[in-house]
Amino acid sequence: MAFIGSERPYKDGPRQAVLRLTAKFPYHDGHGSCFHLHDPDGNLFVWFSKKHVILEVGTTVRASFVIQSHKEYEGMLQNVTQQFRILEVLATFG
Repeated sequence: MAFIGSERPYKDGPRQAVLRLTAKFPYHDGHGSCFHLHDPDGNLFVWFSKKHVILEVGTTVRASFVIQSHKEYEGMLQNVTQQFRILEVLATFG
């Protein structure tokens, strides 16, 4: 896994990628979720959403997003996103 920075395909500004949802965590107050998604290279993208999003773990999507920041959390390199939009659901597993 890697930080996706300016020298990588996900430069500043809106980007699109095919990502698979690998984990979903509800906020402690129940008003939103944290989503972990991976690209085919195994890079981790984190999306925080206060909206009610119906996605099952294992779903593959084509998404548009902007990299907000890069963090290491519990030993995992994370590319934190903002302006995340699902453009198309490619496959659903439930």
